[in-house]
Amino acid sequence: MKILYTSIFTLFFTLSSIGQNTFNIRTNYGFPAAVLSSVIPTDSCIYASGIIADSVFPYNTGAIFIKMDVSAQMLLLKTLTSTQKTFEPWFGGLKSLPGGSFIMPAYSIDSTMKTVLIKYNHLGDTLFTREYFNPFYPAQDFIQPRGGIAICKNGESVTNNWITISDANTNIYLIKTDSNGKVKWSKMLGDNYWERPSSILATDNGCVIIGGIKTNDNMTTENFSYRTFLTGLDTSGQIQWTWLSPESWGLRDAARDMVLLEDGSLVIASGIGHEQQRPSVNVVYFDKAVFKLNPQRELEWEVVFPDPELTASSRLSKIIRPQNGSGFIIAGMIAEDLPGVNTAEVRGWIAKISNDGDSLWKREYVVLDNGFNHHEIYDMKETPDGGLIICGESRDRTPGVDTPQQAWLMKLDSFGCLVPGCQLIDATEEAQAQGTLLLYPNPARDYLNFFYRPAPGQNSRELSFRIFDASGRELQRFEAQSGEATYIVPLWHWPPGVYFLQLLHEGLPVRTERFVVGR
Repeated sequence: MKILYTSIFTLFFTLSSIGQNTFNIRTNYGFPAAVLSSVIPTDSCIYASGIIADSVFPYNTGAIFIKMDVSAQMLLLKTLTSTQKTFEPWFGGLKSLPGGSFIMPAYSIDSTMKTVLIKYNHLGDTLFTREYFNPFYPAQDFIQPRGGIAICKNGESVTNNWITISDANTNIYLIKTDSNGKVKWSKMLGDNYWERPSSILATDNGCVIIGGIKTNDNMTTENFSYRTFLTGLDTSGQIQWTWLSPESWGLRDAARDMVLLEDGSLVIASGIGHEQQRPSVNVVYFDKAVFKLNPQRELEWEVVFPDPELTASSRLSKIIRPQNGSGFIIAGMIAEDLPGVNTAEVRGWIAKISNDGDSLWKREYVVLDNGFNHHEIYDMKETPDGGLIICGESRDRTPGVDTPQQAWLMKLDSFGCLVPGCQLIDATEEAQAQGTLLLYPNPARDYLNFFYRPAPGQNSRELSFRIFDASGRELQRFEAQSGEATYIVPLWHWPPGVYFLQLLHEGLPVRTERFVVGR
């Protein structure tokens, strides 16, 4: 067993990311609020789905389906809304089907909560919605499709069946349907503990693997048990095997996402928990962690990404394996408690791991419009050009803002760089003394993105940045984050012109870069 606590090292890479366009977009698409929970990139366009708050009374939440070109310019937008109920695909899971259609799990609420399957054609028109009650309805009606959906496979072919996995009170509930949403079988998993689903994988022989967590937090207020939970089921829903993280591993997060390798090994995005004492009910916070189980479901390696401080918002959400087989890329969130306020700033975070469990790089994305931002990654996919696309939400916790939730879409290159070249070591004398500072794009329009890597031995607590205009008027000042980070500065409220970004050390300027804002 190999356990690696990450020490990030930088490698020289070839410029294979040349030609991979990058962008960062936050928008509400004209609605009071919007969130993107799924994204599917293709050679010619990008499909995405999510949730909007309807602008029509009674302002119910509804589902949104979007088609964009590869630069994220809108091609079509369709909504599924009702004045009688909500449609809420919070947990992602949009899947493409043969023939160009799509299937997506959601839940709806009118007088009861139900799991819903929504089928779209390639234009985003709703072909059908199918509703499924909690199996103990009407005694119980809580049900949410937290685990997503698996498109069943038979060898290399995709069948016209799919399995959706839901959290039904304290149990896992699976439903296998045909292409019209008719139930073929259903299955309940669980006991007196709380089993919560998080992920589902289809295997090539028609079986599925369920990932989640088994915990006693529905039974106690302290001394918690949190164990990563996996189970394999055959085509008829019969359990073939079950695996729980050993109690000796301590508190463990859910199998939030998984990659199934050709030999049957599983690489799992999870976390290591730490119980925090509270006056009434204790809480468990997690450090991000990824581990690999061999085909016998024995631990082969684990890599842990400990955060500077534990918060409730720090976790993993996705893991993918690039087509070139060069390792695994994980996405999630990192949070920092803000002094003097009862909230935390939540930032997007991704990292890459080698096939042997070594940490290769990590990226952090810091938005600098105010100190109350919450940027959460819900989905991540590899793009046909070898880059990455992520989606999620940007939440502004500042009181009185007009659009507290916006959809967040970000395209990165294959090294996780929003600012091209962030993976390269800057060996110039200036970088060795002052750190690496890269700006992109320049000229800028809606956002200025800049990447800063401190010089060796440099203390980030002594560093800050400020932006001023051509007349010397200071427009913004902010502290540097610990370690390297990508900073995103919204510019749409600034007039076109010349501006300057200045790096300060203990309040004194050490480096100044010029950029232009255009329209």
